[in-house]
Amino acid sequence: MTNRMSNAVGTAKGVVESAATGAGVAATAARTTAFDVAKAVVGVAATVGALGFDDVLGWVGLSRKRSPLTALGLFGAGLAVGAGVALLLSPTSGEALRRELLTRLDGLKRQATQAERKVQDKVGSAVDAVKGAVAPSDASSANSHYGIEGAGLSHGGESGHHLS
Repeated sequence: MTNRMSNAVGTAKGVVESAATGAGVAATAARTTAFDVAKAVVGVAATVGALGFDDVLGWVGLSRKRSPLTALGLFGAGLAVGAGVALLLSPTSGEALRRELLTRLDGLKRQATQAERKVQDKVGSAVDAVKGAVAPSDASSANSHYGIEGAGLSHGGESGHHLS
C-alpha cells in the first residue's frame, strides 16, 4: 500500500507540477494577449484622436470649409430666391410692377450715365493738368540741359535730323 500510495503521491505531484506549468504558460499567454489588446486599443484611440473633423466629413462627402466664391454664390442664390418670392407675394398687379421696375431701372441707367460723365470730366481735367505741367518750354530747356538743343524733334516724330 505504501507503494501504491507513493505512486499516487508521485502522480499527484506530477499532475500538480504539470498544472502549475500549464497555468504559468496560460497566465503568460493571457498577459501577452491583454497587452496586445491594450496596445491595439491605444493605437486605435491615437488614430481616432489624430483624425480631424474635416477628415470624417470628407468620408461622407461633406466639407466644412468653403471658398469665398461659394459663399458669394450662395448669397446670390438666396437673394434671387428672395426677390422671386417678393415678386410673387407683391400686392401690386404684374403690369404695375413691371412699370415700376422699368422706371427704377431707367433711373439707375441715368445715374450711371451721369457718373460716367463725371468720371470722364475728372479724367479729362487730370490729363489737361498733366499736359499743362509738362509745357513745351520745359521740354526745350530739358533738351538744352542734355546738349540736344536744336535736334529738330517735333511732336509728329523725327524731322530728319539724327543724333550721333
